[in-house]
Amino acid sequence: MSDDINAERVPLLETQEDLQNPVDCKEQCCCCLFSIMMILLLIISVITNGGLSYTDLSTDISKIPYEYKLRYKSLWGYNYIIEGHPTEFNGDANSFSPIKSDNSNQPKFIKYAELIVPFWVYGNFNVIEFRRNQTGSVFPVSTVNSRIDNYLTNEIDIVFTASDDDDLKLESCEYRISWSWLLNGYIWRLCENLNESVFNQVAIFTGHPSLGLTFSSVDEKTNYGYSSRAAFFWDLYERDIFIDKAAPFPPIIPALYTAYYNYLEYMRQRNNRRED
Repeated sequence: MSDDINAERVPLLETQEDLQNPVDCKEQCCCCLFSIMMILLLIISVITNGGLSYTDLSTDISKIPYEYKLRYKSLWGYNYIIEGHPTEFNGDANSFSPIKSDNSNQPKFIKYAELIVPFWVYGNFNVIEFRRNQTGSVFPVSTVNSRIDNYLTNEIDIVFTASDDDDLKLESCEYRISWSWLLNGYIWRLCENLNESVFNQVAIFTGHPSLGLTFSSVDEKTNYGYSSRAAFFWDLYERDIFIDKAAPFPPIIPALYTAYYNYLEYMRQRNNRRED
């Protein structure tokens, strides 16, 4: 009898299986699945936003029209889309004429180009424009490369991929964007075809991309165009851009200016949150 009583007083030894909490296993599995899903979403986002889909492209002259729409490609990336009414080239690099078609299914807007951020270099925008061959197939070409040259001053260098073509005009020049302490932007140009040996200021951009920009001469006496107020997020912050043909810069410059302005503003806000 005493042995039975003593046996009841001996604590039961817990096995390793008993020590392991089944709830912890479920949490670990959920965390692993969540991590895998996030990695897959990141890879899909990079591919669909152009980080991997546009490689080894041929180069061509930029043919962005003087009037177009600019919007984000998605709400979770930095890439942009340039689009406008269905048009076709009539031989002039910056001249378009409407497509005459009886097809009622023709889209209201077509995509002229994308401003993409290479997945290996965040903060640098390249311009991919789209061409149509004789069979009607659409194919991409590289027209502009740009990068942040100096992170202290946030200067942006812009180079056209076909800039060595002597027949080009404004697209044969190099451009630079800089900002004043008021966050107004200056457009600088270096053009050997125009006997320019150093970068010179050719325009000033005032305003905010979300509220609308104005493109003017350096003395602000001549208006070279403007961008409208950006739409709401469900329209991917779409805005209209108009450039006068007398502007001393190609039509793609306001789009790149908007993209870099928004990107640098986002980086400043993120750094301020870290400091707080």
